[in-house]
Amino acid sequence: MKILIAYYSRTGGTENLALIIQKNLKEKGHLVDIEKIVPLKEHGFFAWWNIRIFKGECDIISPDIKDVSEYDAIIIGTPNWTRVSPPMAKYLRQIKGLRYKSVGLFSTTALPPAAEWYFFSGYLLDLTFSSIVGKKEGRFKTSIMLSSIFKRWNVDSDYGKKLIEDFCDEMGTPIGSIKSYFLEKKEIDSIRFLAVALSSILLLSFTLKLILSVFGIPIISWDQYSLFAFIVFGGFILLTPLKEHKRMIPLGKYLGTFCLVLLWTIMMIFLHPVLGRLIIWGYFVIFTLAGFFRDQKLIIFVGFITILSYIFLFFSYSQKGILIPDLDLGLILFCLVMVNFITASLQKHFISMLEAQEEIETTKSALEVKVTERTKELKDLSESLDSQVREKTKKLQEKVEELERFNKLVIGRELKMLELKKEIEELKKELGK
Repeated sequence: MKILIAYYSRTGGTENLALIIQKNLKEKGHLVDIEKIVPLKEHGFFAWWNIRIFKGECDIISPDIKDVSEYDAIIIGTPNWTRVSPPMAKYLRQIKGLRYKSVGLFSTTALPPAAEWYFFSGYLLDLTFSSIVGKKEGRFKTSIMLSSIFKRWNVDSDYGKKLIEDFCDEMGTPIGSIKSYFLEKKEIDSIRFLAVALSSILLLSFTLKLILSVFGIPIISWDQYSLFAFIVFGGFILLTPLKEHKRMIPLGKYLGTFCLVLLWTIMMIFLHPVLGRLIIWGYFVIFTLAGFFRDQKLIIFVGFITILSYIFLFFSYSQKGILIPDLDLGLILFCLVMVNFITASLQKHFISMLEAQEEIETTKSALEVKVTERTKELKDLSESLDSQVREKTKKLQEKVEELERFNKLVIGRELKMLELKKEIEELKKELGK
């Protein structure tokens, strides 16, 4: 495969990672070009921070490679600044030919990668990068992030070497089925979303608990909050390796939604005097959230866990004044059926779109092959015609030269005969005298 690596590096960490990736890909037999993106003006940390927040991109020195259509894959490198660095954002918007290309992302960061990936920063980097690539109709395939400070997660660690090896293997493999690619990407995005959601809940809930404790508002005790935080953190810890190692990906959705139902059930136990009947609607929110994953089995699973949780609450805690089984279970089942129906329709539409797109791209690829072959045939025919024309021209030139020589001989003979006739006339005149 022909692969392009384009990167921006401010302190040298991203550049070092780019060179290691280039070496790894070359050892695997790929043809690799590398392009370093240079801003017109380098800035300090706070200046870059302002540019990143308010502008998003900056002017760069014109790159050597502006059209990437001849490459099979494009790998982009950037330091993790919570989003794509301004020089790389500018480069990505300028380049042409990114459509349908496999695109990878590598980045360096100060903190451990897991902390960056799941506590907003890495997630937002991925989000902004995939948004830019998506507008160019590229295929965001995979990404890695390594630490530039912690040796345990840097490029020279066993962790880093394994991550780079897997990254290069994946980027060196063409995308097979478009349908499989998008379905797998959706699964991975779902796990990451759930992991980020759990980490966000943990951070926000801890902040809220501290604020309530400072103002002396005893909604829940620290013991109760500890149980809540333990479940959130446990779900986060279970989801992290699934995404990192890309194993048992579908299981992540079930773990994540189970944690959400369990969390809300616990919140109903702690907060039912405060929220009253409002607590029932939390389950409907979870149903709606699960519907975004477009998986009917997941919807049924969430509904089953919700009904079990509701029955447990009704018979185990004194909430009979709040919970009304006939009404609540009917609403839960109705919501379950509606979300399941909508999910089935969306998934069917999504699959049909993927199949149509795959068919279009397959047809397009076949046409491109035919056009390439026909172009080659026409080029060969043109070269053959040129050769024939040159050969005919050469023969014609030889004939012309031969005629010119013959013409010179004939004219020379005629002139000689005229001279001889003239001499004869003069001799006759002399004889007559």
